[in-house]
Amino acid sequence: MNINEALQLEGAWLTPESDIVVIGAGHAGCEAALAAARLGQRTALYTMNLDSLANMPCNPNIGGTAKGQLVREIDALGGEIGRVADQTMLQFRMLNASRGPAVLSPRAQIDRRAYSAVMKDILERQERLELIQGEIIQLLTEQSGRNGKERIVGVLTRTHAVKPCRAAIIATGTYLDSRIIIGECIYDGGPDGLFPAKGLTDSMRDLGLPIVRFKTGAPVRINSRTVDYDRMDKQPGDEKITAFSYENENAPLLDVDKQIPCWLSWTSEQTKTVIMDNLDRSPLFSGVIEGVGPRYCPSIEDKYVKFPDKQRHQIFVEPTGGNTSELYVQGLSSSMPEDVQLSMLHSVAGLENAQIMRSAYAIEYDCIDPTCLHLSLETHAVDELFMAGQINGSSGYEEAAAQGIVAGINAARSLNGLDPIIIDRSQGYIGVLIDDLVTKGTQEPYRMMTSRAEYRLLLRQDNADARLTPLGREIGLISDNRWQSYLNKQKQIELETARIEQTRVRPSAEVEAVLAASGSTMIKSGVSLADLLRRPEISYQALAPIDPNRPELPDAVIYAVEVAVKYEGYIKLEAGRIDKFRRNELKLLPPELDYKLVKGLRIEAQQKLERIKPISVGQASRISGVSPADISVLLVYLESRKREKM
Repeated sequence: MNINEALQLEGAWLTPESDIVVIGAGHAGCEAALAAARLGQRTALYTMNLDSLANMPCNPNIGGTAKGQLVREIDALGGEIGRVADQTMLQFRMLNASRGPAVLSPRAQIDRRAYSAVMKDILERQERLELIQGEIIQLLTEQSGRNGKERIVGVLTRTHAVKPCRAAIIATGTYLDSRIIIGECIYDGGPDGLFPAKGLTDSMRDLGLPIVRFKTGAPVRINSRTVDYDRMDKQPGDEKITAFSYENENAPLLDVDKQIPCWLSWTSEQTKTVIMDNLDRSPLFSGVIEGVGPRYCPSIEDKYVKFPDKQRHQIFVEPTGGNTSELYVQGLSSSMPEDVQLSMLHSVAGLENAQIMRSAYAIEYDCIDPTCLHLSLETHAVDELFMAGQINGSSGYEEAAAQGIVAGINAARSLNGLDPIIIDRSQGYIGVLIDDLVTKGTQEPYRMMTSRAEYRLLLRQDNADARLTPLGREIGLISDNRWQSYLNKQKQIELETARIEQTRVRPSAEVEAVLAASGSTMIKSGVSLADLLRRPEISYQALAPIDPNRPELPDAVIYAVEVAVKYEGYIKLEAGRIDKFRRNELKLLPPELDYKLVKGLRIEAQQKLERIKPISVGQASRISGVSPADISVLLVYLESRKREKM
């Protein structure tokens, strides 16, 4: 359908044109809209309900293992999620603190209503951004794209408002043709009791986008007043709070003493009995649920079926806000009937008398096969149509926000005639996330983990600014003040690293006392402070008594210096591996290449390469079904093509 055809519908009317329309105001849509507007594009952000903007229908937290790295990378590029999380956190913990800097991950409990309100205020105040409550049911296109393809020219709302635009970003989360499943009760609905989005799936399918069906869910929410905290283990926040946003590294954050604790409990034998006795009523095992669910966040009934020898499972009881008694029961996701949910809940220590405020549910929804996308997140089938968030088969607020900022940046750059920004696997977790989705696809809701990143020692949560803020500045999302702060920090790191390399100490009683206090051996000759810091048992702070001339430095600078010195050898090895990785990434494949004409490629490889259209030999090598032998054939072909042009 094009704009003229849409205007023939009963009651149709023409609204003012926007450059970019963003469909959906979850975490992907918010980041996409802000990036597009800040890059000079007239942007319209549509959401079905303004009160659910940037909602957290599942767990009320931001960050976590690998996810915290994503948040810091988004912030380093100029995104918003980190700043809003800093303003609305209830509790902070740095995960994996005992396992080294490569996997250290910030995580915060968030006041979900405050987060939504703060983000809404930011969007409302943003220049060139129009925030609209309305449901998009149809994409409007015309055959004027590259190589005769369809191109986005507008969208149509449920009320037949026609919005012309030059590009669109779909970020509909889990709302597309979604249905809620609670035991025998099945109805059309979205998360948190909201309406589903109807019609847009058909429009996407008509344009040739491959649609798949996924499933996720949410656990029960309970009333704090009905919980026996004496029967659970308290999980307090850290004594030191680290900001998600680099802008807030030296700013006051949540008062440590005002953090709200989480609580740990366990399921019991009774829990297992309740589940197994009612397994015939589970939609998950009766065939009612058709969508594929997340492997790393299974329902409690799925856990007991898949791990029959495990007698109990952890349950975390978490606050959802500072002004509510509603608690989130992590680990008790279920699609069981409500009476079974209540029996399961009451079998957990401390929750014997808990009152359910919101029942657990499973939700099925439509999304796309992300291999139909370019690495820019633009679709192959339709020019200027971008996808971001759970519609691409991912899960999680952080994964969604990461795709959102990339889609917003690239939509804006496309309209300005600029090349897309592609973050590769060696530059950030964002690059790993998008490359995994686009190149490999996913058979289940994709979740980011540190194990997915080959170069995680260099993709740390502390150095995301060093990796990506220069790119954010080049794009145009980093302000002058932010850029100057970044340059100052990097200069401090550089100067302090050089200073401790040059500052030497000799054997003395004072040095011996410092080393003994850290359980380290005495030196026999003069060494640099950096040499001492390389010892695993010695910290930067421990050297203070023998380093009287050290400058006053922020904690973030000290940490960066310490990591750079202690892990110098490993970092150099990783940098060498990245150099090898980038050699194949720089061997570009012509976008017009007809793989059927490349002699020696297996048929499966031809088909996969033709469908995914990798931009480089490196990306091609990561496609399932493309073998090392196929890559060798491609390299020979590229070399012969190069010689022909000489």
